[in-house]
Amino acid sequence: MKNKTFLTFTFACLAAASCISENEAPVVSQDPARDEILMTKLTGNPTAEHMKGNLLVFLDKETTLRIEKEGIGTVTSELFAEVEVSDFRPALRSPKNRELARELGLDRWFSVSFDESIPVHAFASELAKRPEICALQFNSLPRLASDLKAVPFSAGASPCAAKEKSIPFDDPYNGDQWNLVNIGDKSIAKTAREGADVGVKDAWTLTAGSPDVVVAVCDAPVKYTHPDLAGSMWVNEAEKNGTTGVDDDDNGYVDDIHGYNFISDGAIRWDVEGESGHGTHVAGIIAAVNGNGIGISSIAGGSGKGDGVRIMNCQLFEGPNGGGDKEMADALIYAADNGACIAQCSYGYPAYIFSSDDNYISTLPLEYRALKYFTDPSNSNHPSIGSNLVVYAAGNEATSNSDYPGALPVCVSVTALGPDFLPAGYTNYGRGCNIAAPGGDFMIGDDLDGYYNKCMILSTSISETVGDYVWMEGSSQACPHVSGVAALGISYAGKLGKKFTGDQFRDILLTSVNDINHLLTDGIKPYGEYTIGLKIYHNRMGTGAIDAWKLLMQIEGTPSVMVKTGQMCSADISEYFGESAKDLTYLGIDVRTEAKKALGLAAAPTVEGGILKIYCTKNASAKITVSAIAGGSHLGGGDKIGGTEIKREISIVSRGVHSSNGGWL
Repeated sequence: MKNKTFLTFTFACLAAASCISENEAPVVSQDPARDEILMTKLTGNPTAEHMKGNLLVFLDKETTLRIEKEGIGTVTSELFAEVEVSDFRPALRSPKNRELARELGLDRWFSVSFDESIPVHAFASELAKRPEICALQFNSLPRLASDLKAVPFSAGASPCAAKEKSIPFDDPYNGDQWNLVNIGDKSIAKTAREGADVGVKDAWTLTAGSPDVVVAVCDAPVKYTHPDLAGSMWVNEAEKNGTTGVDDDDNGYVDDIHGYNFISDGAIRWDVEGESGHGTHVAGIIAAVNGNGIGISSIAGGSGKGDGVRIMNCQLFEGPNGGGDKEMADALIYAADNGACIAQCSYGYPAYIFSSDDNYISTLPLEYRALKYFTDPSNSNHPSIGSNLVVYAAGNEATSNSDYPGALPVCVSVTALGPDFLPAGYTNYGRGCNIAAPGGDFMIGDDLDGYYNKCMILSTSISETVGDYVWMEGSSQACPHVSGVAALGISYAGKLGKKFTGDQFRDILLTSVNDINHLLTDGIKPYGEYTIGLKIYHNRMGTGAIDAWKLLMQIEGTPSVMVKTGQMCSADISEYFGESAKDLTYLGIDVRTEAKKALGLAAAPTVEGGILKIYCTKNASAKITVSAIAGGSHLGGGDKIGGTEIKREISIVSRGVHSSNGGWL
């Protein structure tokens, strides 16, 4: 892959050296094989790249309580009597949910700073002697596993084979957004498939987002002054209307108007040399303002009436630099405490690093506990979902398991597809991967006379570095498609007054999919100078490809029937009318004008014996209403005795990529 755009950490792990398990507070290992006390307390790998002059330590309960009662100064002088420290403070600012934070042990993690000329390993060995310190962790530094190069977008520079405008907003560049609506345009890729998108076009007729849904983009900086994003940014009104340099809302963060920069511990900034625009690109996929006549469209950016979801930026990367475990944890807790109901995370630790969930949990206990904090039901930030949702990219190493933390059951891990509805050559797959979404696939367009960038994802970026709009690809780009669709779903649930537990919502999200397995049974995919065997991906890309319409139908409780575009299809709808559906007398099917037009019905649909027959000529989704008689062959009323009319609304999903099994795995 020429341009991988997934942010990863290079972080080797040392499972045997860990002393922290998932279900209990960290304790000192009693393994007699340890010949160094440090190794009984160390989590992570001391040979990995880490921050100089800094350590994370986990204190026992008694010492933590002393700090709360007596203050940190007294304990500091005792704890570090034999070493010199420049700073000792809680690793995290005070979480709002103190009871949960204490239950998770988050209050017992502290950050120790010291002279950078002292080797961290040597300093850690000294601290490990203290019985009050139960565990230590080197504050590992991330390393970007990609050059994050972006291809600048130039309006009108590439041919467009589209015969009609597919996206119902006046944003001028959305004709190049196959990820939103894919009409099978062969100028994008010769193998482009109609319907290989997120199924959002018809979902927009029901909702285009809601401002009370806040998505925390945990990534590089989001340019909050971008003309296509300014109207979608979350705003901390107390800080916006307050005094510069003052923590006006007393949340522990100064001037956090649109989020916070956890690298520089201050304002969000995108003027650092080496900035890629990645975070701004991700934010644009979710919530660039729709219908403003500017740039691109997005999944949940509203309808042009200020009704889109809001983006909170938790900046974890600044130019070539990134935060460590402490910063990741701090960002997740900030997001939970300040109103985000979705955490969009296009970063991770490469798939080859961790061998299991336990291995990850024991190696990076602080971040794991922060994930538990964000997703705990007591921290839910939207009335329609019982716990917040966290979405991670699966990774770009083309290997057979998801990166962490995405592989954890508490997270949703997203694999990447190209405009051909096939796995992108770079995507991870297999164990821990939950669902697929468009991520772009640069290589499949390299026979299109220089326009192969159109196989990537077009979104917003930073004009000062690369341009207002650029093409990028990766599971980093697939991930925000799922976050955006989830944001639409929560918006619609709120509109309908529906409520789901966190598990229920995640269940319907992961089953609102179109099948891709029927394309992965055999054959190969050209990939630049190489070919990829498709069979290795079968049943390993997650449940299927995310579909926004199907999610909204599940939220409604409306059943969906999948049909193949361009042919007469028969669908058994008996499950919606009971076991005797084949014997019912059907009165007819009501199809509204908008539905007829959307589906491109070649003839009026019919139903007999519980079998619906329908011919759709367009790739679309719409609802029809089927009527039947309950009790007898004719209706009662007036001077007649007869049955009662019953009606069922049914969603028709017409897709060019439909499989014979109805779209379910």
